[in-house]
Amino acid sequence: MTIILVLLSISILIFFHELGHFLFAKFFKMPVEEFCIGFPPRLWKKRVGETLYSVGTLPFGGFVKITGENGDDDEAQSAQNFSTHPFHEKSIVILAGVAFNILLGWFALVLLFTTGIPKHLFVNGVSKDSPASEAGIKAGDVILKATTGSETLEAPIALQAFMNLTSAHEGKYITLEILRGKRRTEKNVLIRKNAAESEGRVGVHLTEIGEAPRPFPKNITEGTATAFGTLSRIARSFVDFVTHGVTRSEVAEDVTGPIGIVGIAIRAGNLGLPYLVELMAIISLNLAVLNFIPFPALDGGRFLFLCIEKIIRRPLSLKTQNIANAAGFAILILLMVLVTIKDISRVAL
Repeated sequence: MTIILVLLSISILIFFHELGHFLFAKFFKMPVEEFCIGFPPRLWKKRVGETLYSVGTLPFGGFVKITGENGDDDEAQSAQNFSTHPFHEKSIVILAGVAFNILLGWFALVLLFTTGIPKHLFVNGVSKDSPASEAGIKAGDVILKATTGSETLEAPIALQAFMNLTSAHEGKYITLEILRGKRRTEKNVLIRKNAAESEGRVGVHLTEIGEAPRPFPKNITEGTATAFGTLSRIARSFVDFVTHGVTRSEVAEDVTGPIGIVGIAIRAGNLGLPYLVELMAIISLNLAVLNFIPFPALDGGRFLFLCIEKIIRRPLSLKTQNIANAAGFAILILLMVLVTIKDISRVAL
């Protein structure tokens, strides 16, 4: 069930991005030949008016085909095709997908600040040769219950309460009920005496995750601040990757592809629907930043071509655009293959 929710969520992100292009193309009366979610071969198609609506076999993508957008359509066939519209209308259509991804991410975060996110005590990491490591606790586990002696803490467990419990029972064993994926299990862990402060008494690095509901208008202000703060961090991360990704392994290590994203999304979904929605909001904001990069085959690259045409006051040759887009697409596919191989190696390890 979780994997279905994950794939549906990713499809919604793609649909919303393409919907931005589609709605503004229709608004400016540009003829839309096809609206497709996924890539061909097509699983389903239906023509309504001038537009063919379709669903492709490959889920990670989509497109909206607008007459005249690629510069290879006969303008005589349609006086309203993309190339005949003013600069500001074409710019809005090209960047509408980015805007819709930002809007979707913002809305999801505001919704989460309104409803709240269930709180959990999350294991960020486990120290080597620690009691937690020896008991089999792993990064990504969620602590649902902690029992030692006659004292018990149950979810939601506050980080400070957990620290107080281990502090009061040094030298004893603590029974932790953990959630790993969808499986619950119990681990008996020794609470060390005089443990190094950097490792803690049981050797786990913990984080409290989750948010309490916010009243209006705090839900909107905090959701908005979080959305734009996230956009800023994502943009800085992309710049860091472009400038240092080849030479700094810790930057490249954070990059993940479709397999990695699905894996992360499944783990988020196992914690509950709010965590999946939160992850999808972050991915939506990532898609906005990625597509705004002025690189051929991305929306930012198409906008760059449009700006160049505006400056030189003539269209770029179809050959130049095709070569640039083909090269850009090939580079993107190569990067996708490389990060997918990296994702598979992580799973194998």
